[in-house]
Amino acid sequence: MVGTVLSFHRPSLEDFREASRRIAGVGQRTPLIPLRWYKENPDILLKPEVLQPIGSYKIRGVYNWTACLDPEERARGISTLSAGNMAQAVAYVGNLFGVPARALILDTAPKSKIDAVKRYGAEVIIMSWNDALTYVENPPSDRCFIHPLAEFGLIDGHGTIGLEIMEDAPDTETIYVPLGAGFLGAGVALAAKALKPSVRVVGVNSESSPHFYESLKKGRVVDVEHKPTLADGISAMATEDTLQLIKETIDEVVLVSEEKISEAIRILALENKLVVEGAGAISLAAALATPKEERGKTACILSGGSIDAEKLAEILRKT
Repeated sequence: MVGTVLSFHRPSLEDFREASRRIAGVGQRTPLIPLRWYKENPDILLKPEVLQPIGSYKIRGVYNWTACLDPEERARGISTLSAGNMAQAVAYVGNLFGVPARALILDTAPKSKIDAVKRYGAEVIIMSWNDALTYVENPPSDRCFIHPLAEFGLIDGHGTIGLEIMEDAPDTETIYVPLGAGFLGAGVALAAKALKPSVRVVGVNSESSPHFYESLKKGRVVDVEHKPTLADGISAMATEDTLQLIKETIDEVVLVSEEKISEAIRILALENKLVVEGAGAISLAAALATPKEERGKTACILSGGSIDAEKLAEILRKT
């Protein structure tokens, strides 16, 4: 797996700043937008990564990782296994560098994500979760492979979100972040705490895929049942290495119900005019479920916006 950074990798503040400079002009420096309110200010800012060129934060880590490859290795192309957003990032970044891209996509991914990857011109292979686990143990060597559960080199690029939050809103007291593989959460926490050690970073799992929540509770990696969830983009699994990473960086992991995720999607669409997928809306769902006096001034990372039109319409019809 060419390019893989070892699991003990913990970027410094300068590493995050270098990544920020590297991705400038490729990824957007997304704004912080106040959650719309009426009677009482909830003190919630939204970090809409849905505004990125591919509709998710993944472009940050994937571009930075690819840019750091040896040019000869990069010329062979890049690939990954993904539920959809990482696949889009690999396809998009492959085009930027003019190298081949391959995306192994889980058969549970929304059609909108699969179609987007194809439109970028990447080779697409659909596979089941079990087949995917077998594949990543020994991926073909014809591409530089981004391991979705083991590529710690993604942390630097993903963490630039935490850098931006603390630079733009230094009075932030709590950041809510979706937890899938864990690299986004860890990167945000390491970068944000490098600027303000007192800031709390709360990771969020869905009740239907509580991999980090249950593993932290038991103190070991737990093989949880993955039920259908609106937050399919973060339906992942913990490993010994990523569990240790989350233990070191995240202050707390909380669970959110499917009903609360649906409600957050609806609020963002109708009140803030932002189309956000379940994995992105889950951060707001967790913040809204927490009393304001407990979380203080809050930033919620809306990690992606790839939601099927039919699913969004169904959610909005429930208002």
